[in-house]
Amino acid sequence: MTYNWYEPGAKLGRHLDEHHEETKGPKGWTVPTRRSVTWLVYLNDEWQANEGGALRTYPRAAPAAAPVGAHMGNLQVGWIGGTLPVFLDAATRDDGLLFLYSCGAGGLVTLLSDAFPMPPKPVEFGRFISKAPPGTDFEQISTARLDPRFAGSGAEPLRPSTQPEPLGQLDILPVGGTLVLFDSVTLPHQVLEVTARRPRLATTGWFHEDSQLFIPPFPQGQPGV
Repeated sequence: MTYNWYEPGAKLGRHLDEHHEETKGPKGWTVPTRRSVTWLVYLNDEWQANEGGALRTYPRAAPAAAPVGAHMGNLQVGWIGGTLPVFLDAATRDDGLLFLYSCGAGGLVTLLSDAFPMPPKPVEFGRFISKAPPGTDFEQISTARLDPRFAGSGAEPLRPSTQPEPLGQLDILPVGGTLVLFDSVTLPHQVLEVTARRPRLATTGWFHEDSQLFIPPFPQGQPGV
């Protein structure tokens, strides 16, 4: 648990609270747990809208077609067709290569890529999608354009996209006593600038789950366990 103290004028850019271990470099595999659910409790009494500091979230505009966030230990890295989650598997091969797959309703697994090595940052997983139905769009959850911290130190940012994002927008005012919980892997969010003359106070933390462990391969087209 930590305390967040935002002075007037402070803000926090759009980001995710957790990323796939493989995207963090060698250190990603040295931590036994990872963030799963983020929680926040706001501490300012009678906070007003004109004081700024709202938590701006970007939920999906359409409901997901299957469970999101993680599957068999593999974290989600994107969406295909707007509603189907895409996961990155980095544990079931013994040659160090990765692959992308989707998991639909009922746990039906479909491979979306051939095996590939982890690319340098900034990472664009979409260029490895080779087995999706023609005309199916892939959307990466976190990119250098949307989340500069995802690009890593010294990486060149991606060019801004001209395509609209299939996301909604929900602002949550930091009124004292408000409890907020959301998925750490899939919900982009930011803190808008504090325009009040007083600091914005909150306490925050994360419910953790075990980091990815080795899982035996599953056959394509078979339900995951």
